[in-house]
Amino acid sequence: MAAALLLLAAGCRQPRHPHPELIVEEPSRLKPTIDVAAPADAEQLLEGFYEPDPGGWRWAAPEFTVSLGVPDELRGKEARIEADLWIPESGWTHLSGLTIAARTADRELGRWRAPGPGARTAVFAVPAALTREEAILVDFVLDRFIPPGGEETRKLGVVPLKFRLAASAP
Repeated sequence: MAAALLLLAAGCRQPRHPHPELIVEEPSRLKPTIDVAAPADAEQLLEGFYEPDPGGWRWAAPEFTVSLGVPDELRGKEARIEADLWIPESGWTHLSGLTIAARTADRELGRWRAPGPGARTAVFAVPAALTREEAILVDFVLDRFIPPGGEETRKLGVVPLKFRLAASAP
């Protein structure tokens, strides 16, 4: 019986996505640009974001997910996701060589390698097939993080500042 259950479970696997049950009630309210520190945009930070620090900014975990609205002018067109990030110099010993992968439920959008600490913008191409819907759910996965230590119990990735779904560069 246990073997049959294992075979059944293995056969039912689907691609990992953190929100397969998510139903967007009002997709027109989703913005193509979100400011991570803005309380009004917090509903589009779906998973992997810690509570805001006193300055209003948030750390992201090594895996995090956002939803971005697709504006009419980008519908059915190639686009790009721009992720403005801050990579702390104090954590660079753990983050040196950091690569961030962006993906949707069934498609990898690319990988970006951080050239060093500081304010950076990671850019990922979005094919036209993904902009036909009213929203895009994007998972970001970091290959490195700052491990918990001392009084810090969280796994810290980067500090995301802003996400934008924009037209592809000409």
